[in-house]
Amino acid sequence: MFSHGKLVSIIQYFTSNVDDYWHILYPDISVKEREADQYLYFYDISRKALDYDGKFSSDGLYLFLGYDGKYHLHALELAQYSLACWLAWQKTKSEGWLNKAITHCEWLVLNQESDGGWRIQHKNPLYTDLPSPWPSGMTQGLAISSLLRAYFFTNDIKFLDTAKKACDYLDVDVSNNGVKRNFVLDGVGGFIYEEYPKAKLSGVLNGYITSILGVYELSLVVPSYCEQLNDNLLNLKQIIPLYDTGFWSNYSLDGNIDSGFYHRYVVKQLKALEVIDIEFEEYRIRFESYQQNILNILKALLIKIRFNL
Repeated sequence: MFSHGKLVSIIQYFTSNVDDYWHILYPDISVKEREADQYLYFYDISRKALDYDGKFSSDGLYLFLGYDGKYHLHALELAQYSLACWLAWQKTKSEGWLNKAITHCEWLVLNQESDGGWRIQHKNPLYTDLPSPWPSGMTQGLAISSLLRAYFFTNDIKFLDTAKKACDYLDVDVSNNGVKRNFVLDGVGGFIYEEYPKAKLSGVLNGYITSILGVYELSLVVPSYCEQLNDNLLNLKQIIPLYDTGFWSNYSLDGNIDSGFYHRYVVKQLKALEVIDIEFEEYRIRFESYQQNILNILKALLIKIRFNL
């Protein structure tokens, strides 16, 4: 279950009916359901908690099985697991999942750095040029969403304050140890919250959208963040054509095409965004149509294999 193997990645070019722990194609959660339950998320990520059978720290914290075969406290994975615990709690109504969610949100509060970020020691070997330790816009977005749910449940302002500080950090430039990168690429100018703030532009799309969804959820609680949200929505509409190959989506802006999993995942994210801004519907429909064409699928898969799937 915990191998980072590629078989499921290949199958997911052709179908969304097969997955594993690392490639879960989450079920959508409707706007109506989310409006009725503030603990729900845009899609049901509960399996990230329910299906986990790995190790925990002595404090009961999720440990990420790293690329080196060892377990690590990993802020991004921990933030995602904490959010999954809120969804698992709502699905099972088990107090155990509630306690896990709170425990992990407490860790986020205690381990947030003074600038509002969380830093990660363990690296994917594909990203050796990351800062040591490294921050991630995706971590920030997931943490914001999880911390807001802790605030809803406890009414403890520390969770909201930590979420606000995390959101502020998103606008810290990479040159100042942050995750925001301004760029011009193929005549298109914009910015991105880097999931992997490498020395040069990376620009992972799904990580950026995760950050935006965190900003959106915070803006519903603290309206002063609406400006940051609107800036990001306008920016994403400006740069998203860079991710459109005409037959598939790009994973990032450094020439890396999406796997089957991440293409389908971005479609889900765009579906969430179109509820916030209907203009994203156009790209959701376009990207969704690509995965329904066998020639597009085969072309994307062959390109991925060529560049080491």
